[in-house]
Amino acid sequence: MKNFSKRQVIVGVVLIALFISIPITVSVLSQQQRTATHASASTSLSFMPTSSTTSPIQTSVGSTINLDLYVNPGNNLVTFVRYQINYDPTKVQLVTSDPVDLNNEIFANIEGPVLNSGSIAQAVSIGSNPTNVITQSTKIGTLHFKAVGGTNGSTTTISFGTLSEALSSGSNDQASENVLSTTVPAVVSISGTGSPSISPSQTITGTALSFTVLLDGVGAAGDNPNPTGNSLSNKNPLHPQRNLNVQVFDTNNNLVASSSGTITYANASGDFVGVVGLPSTVPSGNYYVKVQTDRYLRKLVPGIAQIVANQTTQVPSVQLVNGDTNNDNVLNILDYNALLDCGYGEINPLQMSDPNSTYNTSACQIHQPTQDVDLNDDGIIDSTDYNLFLRELSVQNGD
Repeated sequence: MKNFSKRQVIVGVVLIALFISIPITVSVLSQQQRTATHASASTSLSFMPTSSTTSPIQTSVGSTINLDLYVNPGNNLVTFVRYQINYDPTKVQLVTSDPVDLNNEIFANIEGPVLNSGSIAQAVSIGSNPTNVITQSTKIGTLHFKAVGGTNGSTTTISFGTLSEALSSGSNDQASENVLSTTVPAVVSISGTGSPSISPSQTITGTALSFTVLLDGVGAAGDNPNPTGNSLSNKNPLHPQRNLNVQVFDTNNNLVASSSGTITYANASGDFVGVVGLPSTVPSGNYYVKVQTDRYLRKLVPGIAQIVANQTTQVPSVQLVNGDTNNDNVLNILDYNALLDCGYGEINPLQMSDPNSTYNTSACQIHQPTQDVDLNDDGIIDSTDYNLFLRELSVQNGD
């Protein structure tokens, strides 16, 4: 047997200790390096003007609330933001079908906005140029709300939901790492009670028509076979303002004017009211009037409108047929396919604002405008929309 000297034994022990300690040391140093170089989640989302429970935004029922949405990147290099904003729809509502004015100079809209009763969600990015990363506080866009109910001396909050996130291209970040750390809500105090009274008497100079429109499936309107059966119609539409397209024909059925304007949902009566101006070239006389808005077939207003130049003429109330998802003035298989592709037959359909909903799949999004597939405007595409479509099919073509 070979004999080892005392020196050899000591050297051997030292080598064994080194082999054991080196991997441990490297692991600890690597872990320390990862900890030291990992970026902090320092990005925030907030509104302007700023507000708090002690210093809320002061407004009154019927007034518009414009909120600028800002992202502050902090120590991160922000490339993508998804925001979800929640609010009490009995106190505030989004005022138009396009409720967000996006800062298009900085951001590109890649998804949404997706609206639900009491929430809105949208995803935006800096686009294809990585040099456009957000390094300072930047406005994403402006959201437009309307106060519809008083807070009785208290406040209501417009806050950020759990879907909100921010992604960064920083060298110390990871691709899927949410660097959003802080969200600051808007706090609003609303004076007055109840819902605002909405008058069709808007100020329009010159010749104009005043409308009262019932939209099937919404508010006080039923549907085609049961026009007054409205107890289950949606009383809180996500789009309380609609664009109304108007055509004016003379008694020989010649088109003499086309125009458009806004009609607004009146909570108390459940119909939509508004005034649409006409070209100055329309002289006083007797005319036929046809109207149309998104999701609905064009309809001839009953009777003859006796238009007086430079005055506003009230025309008879008109009820429109629902189901025209692609706005081609026909109810057909294309509209049915849109309902099918967007999830009406699911056992448990998800809200359109849910990123996992069928609404947010490519199969649904090919149908444009996609939001119009939600026939009763309640934020979910389900069997109610499908059955409403079937009930409307006895009228397949608009006027």
